[in-house]
Amino acid sequence: MRVMAITHLIIILIEVLLLRKINITNAGFLFLIQVNLFVFCHKPTEPIRLWMTPPPEVAKTAAVYGEIRNPFEVDVEIRNIVSNHYKTVEFHETSLDNETQVARMRKKEYPILLKANQTIQLMRSGNHLMLYDKENVSGNLKLEIQFSNGETRTVVVEKNQ
Repeated sequence: MRVMAITHLIIILIEVLLLRKINITNAGFLFLIQVNLFVFCHKPTEPIRLWMTPPPEVAKTAAVYGEIRNPFEVDVEIRNIVSNHYKTVEFHETSLDNETQVARMRKKEYPILLKANQTIQLMRSGNHLMLYDKENVSGNLKLEIQFSNGETRTVVVEKNQ
């Protein structure tokens, strides 16, 4: 929002200066400045991409992978993730025990800190989301990510075969 306000302030100042002597050249410069400010100041939010291998119909759990990028320019925390198909969504971390060489999965408690411009990679044998207690619903799996700043992002989970 600050970028938009500053952009509009700059445009107004330029218009005031240029409109004293308006001609086609000044109007052209004003138009180019507005286009450049729009292109460089309006950075689109990169989507949060998540995917899963569809589990068998009888399975009550599923794992989700992908990446969660901080869509804001400041540090935020992921307070909770809610699913339209599962009762519980948990962050998990898989690590290898050096002594026994056994992979162990452990739950990471909310909130999950996301620094500005940070991306959390969700992959097999690493961080991932675990979905528990599947409910009998149809349609696309959607996850709603709730952030500490009060905003939420709903992501449709892609199905990989």
